[in-house]
Amino acid sequence: MKKQTLSVIVTLSVIAALSIAGFAGLNRYLRANIPFDFMVNGKKLPAGKYVIEEGVAASAMAIRSFETKQAATSVTQGFQVPVGSKPKLVFHRYGSQYFLSQVISDLGGKELPKSKAEREAAKAGRDQLGMKDTAPEIITVSAQFGQ
Repeated sequence: MKKQTLSVIVTLSVIAALSIAGFAGLNRYLRANIPFDFMVNGKKLPAGKYVIEEGVAASAMAIRSFETKQAATSVTQGFQVPVGSKPKLVFHRYGSQYFLSQVISDLGGKELPKSKAEREAAKAGRDQLGMKDTAPEIITVSAQFGQ
């Protein structure tokens, strides 16, 4: 019983240490001026100045407008980025619709899953062009760190 308890404690300690490492930038956030309306997790947000922050869990992300105070959240999947990467937001564009796809900082990247609205926009684009696979146009917006 003691061995099993010790094993659980060690496992939880490792998970906590890895989580803390993932939260190294918790007191920092990204700021960006997004010049077009866009979608996050099925919610449409207007063009403007935004703050992007990690949620309570490392796999969560929140994006909030300075002007309108509108916000959207999403579950994300982390990925590694090259050392010294510049902070930026990556959008997928289908026609006139923009979908936030990735948030990249010097600490790592966060990828958002495709929403139902994005899948439908991709399908509509394929149907309109009569093609099987149509890749979205990739649009990047520079971001800055905030304190």
